[in-house]
Amino acid sequence: MEKTLYLIGVHQGVEPFVQGPFQDENKRDFAAKSTHRKQKADDSLFWADVDQAGGLIEGSYMAGFFREEYEDTENIR
Repeated sequence: MEKTLYLIGVHQGVEPFVQGPFQDENKRDFAAKSTHRKQKADDSLFWADVDQAGGLIEGSYMAGFFREEYEDTENIR
């Protein structure tokens, strides 16, 4: 069994939600950027992997990850 990929979000700093599982990191990244566009200032978004043993590995996205999205959008115009 491979690791399973998720997103963990926190709405208004207190209301957690989970998205996934995703088939691969590219699909999760796309979903993260889509979700981030809809978030407000006090919302958060993290990536999470569940490994083969059932352990949870989580982390935050670097600010530049979401900045790339806006740069790509500007280049399209």
